[in-house]
Amino acid sequence: MKRTLFFIMLIICNLEAFNQNSSILFNRVNEPKEGALSMLVPRGWIIEGGAIRLLDANIAGANNMVDCKFDITVKKDAEGSVMIRWLPEMLCIDQSQAWGNPEGAVFNNCLVRRKRDPLTFIIQVAVPYAHPGAMNLKVRSSKPLPKLVSKYQGMVDPAVKMVTNMSYQAVLAEFTYDENGRTYLEKMVTVIEDYGMNGGGLWKNKETFLIRSSLNDMVKWEPVLNVIQNSGIWSLKWITGEINGQRQRSGLIAATQKELQEIDNAINENRKNTYSEINKDMYLTLTSQNEYTNPHTGKVETDTDNWKNRWINASGDIIYSDNPVYDPNRDPDLKVSGFKLSTPRK
Repeated sequence: MKRTLFFIMLIICNLEAFNQNSSILFNRVNEPKEGALSMLVPRGWIIEGGAIRLLDANIAGANNMVDCKFDITVKKDAEGSVMIRWLPEMLCIDQSQAWGNPEGAVFNNCLVRRKRDPLTFIIQVAVPYAHPGAMNLKVRSSKPLPKLVSKYQGMVDPAVKMVTNMSYQAVLAEFTYDENGRTYLEKMVTVIEDYGMNGGGLWKNKETFLIRSSLNDMVKWEPVLNVIQNSGIWSLKWITGEINGQRQRSGLIAATQKELQEIDNAINENRKNTYSEINKDMYLTLTSQNEYTNPHTGKVETDTDNWKNRWINASGDIIYSDNPVYDPNRDPDLKVSGFKLSTPRK
């Protein structure tokens, strides 16, 4: 389970004419299914999906019923002409170890799926799942992510790694395809977790997510998608229920408050380090981040410096702007108040 963070954008200007000089308001809302995390969404943008509970062992095996999975899309319009989407993690058993069971069947409480390298997984599994109507897929490039692999390897308990021979592969793929008469450019990341020779053929996809836009618009939308990717705040209340629920489903005792706080801190740190490595490869337009003082709480917050000015209100809504004289509190289209300038510390 990750402390995956999201921003959902409210765009002040006309989104069809979006450019990096526009002012952008981020409004925080909750994940729609279980309130597992809060998100921030652009006016007119759509959020779909959310938490998934597999309640039937015949779907993907009992082992995939233990943890909550997420399939979340944030998109500009119904067609998804610009979108970011996180795909669910699934624990699988390699078909070669499934005693003749076909791909998609359930064996040994896991989903039967041939073990694939990251790029093949993206092409053969992730793209058909996310875009069943995609045609004429053409891979432009694929890039291994060794630093991301190192992050995951560093998070594995040494005792577990020794017993299971746990290993990782990660890749960033960039490709084009046609869907509903439009050509899209998409980037997708995935990590393949392999339980190794002693793992009985078990493996899992992790950190599988995509960003897409029309063929020639990716550079324009990357700053927005980058902010969405790095936003969001998990609910400690939800984490408490989820961890204790997983323990009950696994036959273990409930976690203590101290353990839960440690888990919460670990999720924060692991997510920060993991996404930092992904971002370096994911976005061509990515600029550095900065530390900002929240004028309402006094806390220091790390955020993008892709825009010159950062405004925030007491609810955590954020407005970015490059206009030096812009004041959102005086914007007649927004009709908002209570926003204060959040100043960088360096």
